[in-house]
Amino acid sequence: MRKIVFTGPESSGKTTISQAIARKYNLPIVEEYARKYLTALNREYIYDDLIEIAKGQLRLEQKKSQNKIIICDTNLQVLKIWSQIKYNRCDSFILDNQDPNCFYVLCTPDFKWAYDPLRENENNRDQLFKKYHEDLLNNKYDFKIIKGSHQKRIKSVSHLVEKIM
Repeated sequence: MRKIVFTGPESSGKTTISQAIARKYNLPIVEEYARKYLTALNREYIYDDLIEIAKGQLRLEQKKSQNKIIICDTNLQVLKIWSQIKYNRCDSFILDNQDPNCFYVLCTPDFKWAYDPLRENENNRDQLFKKYHEDLLNNKYDFKIIKGSHQKRIKSVSHLVEKIM
């Protein structure tokens, strides 16, 4: 199985582009478990919630693992960066379950930030983008940076998907 994972800061097009690519190529998509978890939570989330979110994300990925290629709206890299920014630490479960075998699509935050009650980082998206980029480089992960309009991003990722297929 090959995973194509969309990563990057909030409001950078991960969900929009991942869904468009999954539709275009009729590929299964793994949604962002954090959104479901946090929406159902009747309190502010805490550090320990990140481990539960990580476990839920991995369960969703496992359900799709019989497919040759899957599209992931996010993965544990996002949780790692999120945890490091918000709590200045990251649980070993999240660190130990990073997936070096994915192809990462790093989304540039060049769209206007869109309000969402689950979003927290309107003013530091460029700084977060640099953290994602550094993490991908430091871990020698396969990745491509996408930027520009939705159409430009879809075209860029389409070339990648076609090579993998």
